[in-house]
Amino acid sequence: MPDQRALGDTAADGRCLGTFDVTLREVSAPLECGGRSRAAGSGRSTRSARRVPLRAVLTYRDVVAFLVRNRARAPEAAAGAVLRQREGPVFLVQTFFLDQEGVPLRDTGTPPAPVWVCRARRLDGELRAAFGDKDLIIFGQEAPSC
Repeated sequence: MPDQRALGDTAADGRCLGTFDVTLREVSAPLECGGRSRAAGSGRSTRSARRVPLRAVLTYRDVVAFLVRNRARAPEAAAGAVLRQREGPVFLVQTFFLDQEGVPLRDTGTPPAPVWVCRARRLDGELRAAFGDKDLIIFGQEAPSC
């Protein structure tokens, strides 16, 4: 179950999401979607995001399964996170792990910290409910403070 702690006012939410977005652009980890992996360079652009396969529906179960399946590959992870961004008619959803300070794990060695980037036409009801009116879900004991 995701941490339901409120992230604060809208300005604080924007700063937090901006921090995650900037940090994620620097992640150089395999992208997984639909069971396939691809190498990714740093500095993902909208163009490269469009190359990620499009799913009809992304489910809460898909996201949790990624975190559970890849937890052993990120032993230093303190939590998992899911960030959604609306890009026209689809969602770009990034699932990744956070360290003790709430910072997305970067390429810390071999193998690199797992990151899953997926585009979806829609999110299932359970995932929409977990997001609520926010664009970030933190799975773990405590949400990071921004």
